[in-house]
Amino acid sequence: MGELQAFGGGLAPETRALAQALRDLFSGLGISERRYAARRSYDSSTISRYLSGQRLPPWEFVLHLLHDVAEERGTVPTVETTRMLRARHMAALKAGKSPSHKVQLLEQQLALADQEARRVSARERVLEDALRDREYRIRDLQLQFRQLQATSEPAMTDDAPDDERERLQDEIRQLTEELERTRELHRQAESRCDQLERQLAESERRTDRPDAPAAPGSGAAGSGATSPFADPFARTVIHGDVHMNTGIWNVDESFVDSVTVQVAGDAVGNGLLIDPVTVVTTWWAIWTSRGTKPEKVHVFDFSRRVSLAAQVVESLPAEHDDAARGAPFPALAVLRLESPWERPVPAFGLGGQPAPGSQLIISGRGAEGEDWEPYSCLLEVKGRSGALLRLEGDFIHGLRGAPAFHTGTGRLAGLVSGYSRQERRGALVPADALRGLTTLGYGPTP
Repeated sequence: MGELQAFGGGLAPETRALAQALRDLFSGLGISERRYAARRSYDSSTISRYLSGQRLPPWEFVLHLLHDVAEERGTVPTVETTRMLRARHMAALKAGKSPSHKVQLLEQQLALADQEARRVSARERVLEDALRDREYRIRDLQLQFRQLQATSEPAMTDDAPDDERERLQDEIRQLTEELERTRELHRQAESRCDQLERQLAESERRTDRPDAPAAPGSGAAGSGATSPFADPFARTVIHGDVHMNTGIWNVDESFVDSVTVQVAGDAVGNGLLIDPVTVVTTWWAIWTSRGTKPEKVHVFDFSRRVSLAAQVVESLPAEHDDAARGAPFPALAVLRLESPWERPVPAFGLGGQPAPGSQLIISGRGAEGEDWEPYSCLLEVKGRSGALLRLEGDFIHGLRGAPAFHTGTGRLAGLVSGYSRQERRGALVPADALRGLTTLGYGPTP
């Protein structure tokens, strides 16, 4: 490993702090700048300038470096380290003087504001669902009380369920107040996104960046044609039995497909790609007939036509055998790939429990007959049974373990646990269950 270039003079403290954090990370790789540049398809001089503070890197470079170092150490990036690097990166952008720095800063601020807007929106839906549930229950209670009054002696109705009614009314008051606060936070978050979008559009026009997105309907330069994908609110994706307009959805099929992999133990299913070396799947996607942990699991990369070996490094419940059948569900498994996934792994957020009637999209590998092929479908949430959510949709063989994303929030809703093809019904392990897997580092529910 060669010596890193020394810091240049006159660096802003924020720029130097970011560069030092990147140098500390890079030293964990134990390779030269030139070798890392070849690995990540960068110019070696560009990486040298990033690490010496002469140029501010894009956030994607910082994130890739963080994941590469974590992979080298056999771990996953922690939330604390990611937040620290993002804070230093944004501070360096704020201290930067060029227009491109302002554009990068606005892009990051918009991404964070959008993340907050989707989080608050999901919380709003949860509260609305809970409020409807309490209102239904209090109406049922009132109806039962009236029926009791009509069919009983007056003395028999003295013990009417006043306490239960008062408790429900108190819950309704509390939920209503919290829902109003959440709606106000949602309005503020959306207003913040609108403001940042306008600022970003203005900054892009001023910098006239060559990679700025074309205006809707502009088409190719000089061609006189209009691209069908120029207007994001007109784009339609068709695949399997999904036909959707992505302008009204916060997640599309191509994104779901990019984080879904096929896995095989004794059984064959799908899984969720967390990072280049980590996959999460439901236990029943890789179960063995003996009820024990599979000794070897394979993850398939169809783009390269290769099979990657993986080890089960954690599971919920901790043991899977006859003696553990009474253990709490959902049952999940974390797989560690023995060689890294070579394509980029996009980030995603964990969603709260989707309300009944919510639509989810899954995209993975399934089999109608003998051939495995790409398959996607929409699922509808019908309710909850214990720790699992009940689903309805067009299931085919092999979809256990497939990640499901909420079409409204764009966040992970959970992983398919099991299903009945004949009855078009299935079960979903909620996304919050992933927080119980310590190797992932998601932490407790916020």
